[in-house]
Amino acid sequence: MTVYSKLSVLLFSVCMLCGIFMNNAALASKTDNAVSLVNELLEEVSNIQKTEVSMEQRRAEFLKLIYAYFDITIIAKASTGPYWRAATSDEKEHYTKLISELIADVTSSQLGEIDNFSFDFQSSIPKGDKMVMVSGNLLVPNQSITKISVKWRVSTPNSDIAKIIDIEFENISMLVTQKQENIAIIRKNAGSFPALIEAIEGKLRK
Repeated sequence: MTVYSKLSVLLFSVCMLCGIFMNNAALASKTDNAVSLVNELLEEVSNIQKTEVSMEQRRAEFLKLIYAYFDITIIAKASTGPYWRAATSDEKEHYTKLISELIADVTSSQLGEIDNFSFDFQSSIPKGDKMVMVSGNLLVPNQSITKISVKWRVSTPNSDIAKIIDIEFENISMLVTQKQENIAIIRKNAGSFPALIEAIEGKLRK
């Protein structure tokens, strides 16, 4: 093997090792960001729960968290399946706003007066190049169920961005459940996207 060939092999090997190192470093950064995002969100939720405010104010605070920590655009698209493409721009915008309000409404209602909880972190596992699954247990003392298995599906398109796109409670996906409900409503109304909007508006008025 010539000196030139040996040098080429050496440079190729170095590049490969650098590529592996950089890829591993990027994955580590994404998993760290995903875990930090979940912890920050839970701290914000805890602070809201400990503050004496009306239910309406609490919902408003939760809505702020939805916009800050969730990728609501992805959630809106994924939760309506193929019907998203058929919706008009105004319908998409309206639905995105409504689904944000619905998540905030459901979350604030489910938590009720619970202000003492913690998150027992278990793992953060990359799912491909653009997703991290953060898993653990939500510990809620003095409740009928004191430990709830939770998985947070976090979108990580790059090392600087992390947004939640789904939460699984006891292996029940919020996104999948909402998608099933949405598609059932649309199909029941002959493929009408406005019918879905009207149904969610009805839920929010209750």
